Amino acid sequence: MSKTIKEHLQDTFEDLGEDKLRRFKIKLRDRTEEPRVRQATIDKIKDHLDLADVMVNTFASTDAVPVTLEVLQAIKENNLAEELRKNTGYTAPVAPQPGPMAPPDGEHFIDRNFTELIKRAHNVDSILDELYQKKVISDEDYSAIRAEKIPQTKMRELITGPIRSAGTKGKDHLYEALKKSNVLLIEELEAQR
Repeated sequence: MSKTIKEHLQDTFEDLGEDKLRRFKIKLRDRTEEPRVRQATIDKIKDHLDLADVMVNTFASTDAVPVTLEVLQAIKENNLAEELRKNTGYTAPVAPQPGPMAPPDGEHFIDRNFTELIKRAHNVDSILDELYQKKVISDEDYSAIRAEKIPQTKMRELITGPIRSAGTKGKDHLYEALKKSNVLLIEELEAQR
């Protein structure tokens, strides 16, 4: 008796192990394409079985495999992606869709430089102003982050809150705002690529 798509997904997610399963869930949450998997849904996923349920229920059997392949490739689990592709008979090529500031491996500049940006970015208020004006962050986020006193706290709250929720486009806007207000820092970090 052949396995269902859900069973193939369960096997794949079980093979990921705990750490990589967590990375998969984070990348899945950060996808900007619809339908999106919200943080509340991610928080309810306890194991590989729950994740397979979410994938099939959110994307239906027809799209669960290509989305899984996309996320596996984004977290550099190409062998598992190829195994899933073979086991399910899925033949269409799938490649992660990085934003304009992302290198070919799919990791965004903001993610790659998270720690340095928090430690070294200054003029956070001007960054907030620009992101607010472009409607990347809400009134509530703008006010809450501006109320923080320490620039590192502001930057951490900005990246882990509204920018993460906004996905790749939000990260792209943050990158552009950083290029305007922290030119030398961005040039140095880009040179380290």
